[in-house]
Amino acid sequence: MSTTVRPGTAPRAAGRATAAPLPRLLRSELELALARPRTAVVLAAAAAVPVLATLALAGGPGDLTHALGVLVVALSEPAAFSLGMPLVLVAADAFAGERGSGTLDGLRLSPVGPGRLLLLKASAVACAATLSALVVVAAALVAGGLVLGAGPYGTGVTLGRALVLAAWVTGQLTGLGLLLLALSAAVRRPAVVVATGLAALTAAPLVATVLPDAAAVLPSGHWHEVLAAVTAVPADTGAAWATRVRAAGFAVAGAGIALFLLTRRDG
Repeated sequence: MSTTVRPGTAPRAAGRATAAPLPRLLRSELELALARPRTAVVLAAAAAVPVLATLALAGGPGDLTHALGVLVVALSEPAAFSLGMPLVLVAADAFAGERGSGTLDGLRLSPVGPGRLLLLKASAVACAATLSALVVVAAALVAGGLVLGAGPYGTGVTLGRALVLAAWVTGQLTGLGLLLLALSAAVRRPAVVVATGLAALTAAPLVATVLPDAAAVLPSGHWHEVLAAVTAVPADTGAAWATRVRAAGFAVAGAGIALFLLTRRDG
């Protein structure tokens, strides 16, 4: 883990310390979280999924042989592993990873209180989710558009629905990421957070198949239904609302638990 000293994190013992401005702290946090080489590697892996999907769909008959079809495949439950890896790593490093490297202790001794600390970490998780979604959507539109074309939708409709899906996926990933952030605040080993995140991304579709009633509370439950509804003619964007509520619930619960753990340890 990086041991970079963050601005505004000098120990109180050195004198009366004042917290650095929030934008400066946020920029430092995002640089540390998103500029790591492994983050670039997992983002590249996520971008490769739409390219592989394009090659698989090219030349074959079917309803998905167009750019939006490539995006549907890239955002489906089986592809959630690569899609969610960036935010899983960021969440694991946020508290558990920095606790192991000692940088979290410096933050906790600084004027950065639990609420602001949580805001910084949650912002990094949300940015990782947004970046992952945008990378996959852009790769799907470019690869699918160049090889397969826009299909029956046309360029404008394809772009509009792709933006809807990008926003929806960002919300789903952020909800999961904040739950993992709470776990990261509770444990000392980042590997525990990574293993839990990967299990949630890979096992959830299998559990939903065996236990359909459990899909409503699983991170990727009902994804296929939302993807089918948004790409239908006409589109049914209302199908995404139930999963948005679930993601919002995950986010609120994760943030609340993380704040409780941080506040308790400060006390």
